[in-house]
Amino acid sequence: MQSLRILLALFVRGFKQCLRPYAALMPEFVIPIFFFIVSSSAFSGLRNLPGFTFESYMQFYAPVALLTSIFVSSGSTGIEVVTDISSGYMDRLFLAPIKRWHIVFAKLAAVGVKSALLTGFMMILILIFGAPFQGGLIGMAFVLLFAFIFGMGWSGIGLLLAFTTKNPRVVQSAFIFFFPFSFITTAQLPLDLLEGWYKTAVQINPVTYILEGMRAVLTRGEIGATLFTGLAVAVGFAVVTLSIATLAFQRSVANK
Repeated sequence: MQSLRILLALFVRGFKQCLRPYAALMPEFVIPIFFFIVSSSAFSGLRNLPGFTFESYMQFYAPVALLTSIFVSSGSTGIEVVTDISSGYMDRLFLAPIKRWHIVFAKLAAVGVKSALLTGFMMILILIFGAPFQGGLIGMAFVLLFAFIFGMGWSGIGLLLAFTTKNPRVVQSAFIFFFPFSFITTAQLPLDLLEGWYKTAVQINPVTYILEGMRAVLTRGEIGATLFTGLAVAVGFAVVTLSIATLAFQRSVANK
């Protein structure tokens, strides 16, 4: 019971930190919507391309906007942790009678919940813009699960840099990883329409399978191999990044 109270207190504090200042949330809404509006309008003619099986490019691109929301909403985690380190708050936590894993776990849970909430809000906005979701409430629920899991996994990169370098400029530069992980995927065209080295790179990128899992359940209502492969990859990605971040955290603590 004591552990639960500690976790809850750290979670609430971490969740509030994720949201404040509220003005900083603006890019997390604007960037995904901007990409959604521009891309679905600029490439709308691709629906007539042979082999393009979606009823509209808006339907095809909607999961990409949601994935972008997950990227952006969880990308500031490292900065928040560096702020805690530089302000001395992390040192005070180390002196408190709590287990070290409580600190990391509560922060990750807060990031995952925030990512799911913002992704849910983004789904509502995309529906208002007219994107058809064939998966219904079940599809939306799975997308929120993706947001929770992958949001924590993506935050692991920021945590790794935060605990390793303790430098806000280095942590902020982690945003550059957003571009290869998000663009070298099936974000622009289905895999069957890609060719050459780019197609090979797309197939290597783990985020491709996460995106395809979201797209399958949300736009086609399919609950099958593509969905569960995406979930498995999301979990695997989270395990890898968070394991490395935890090792960096343990080294940081050992050097105190």
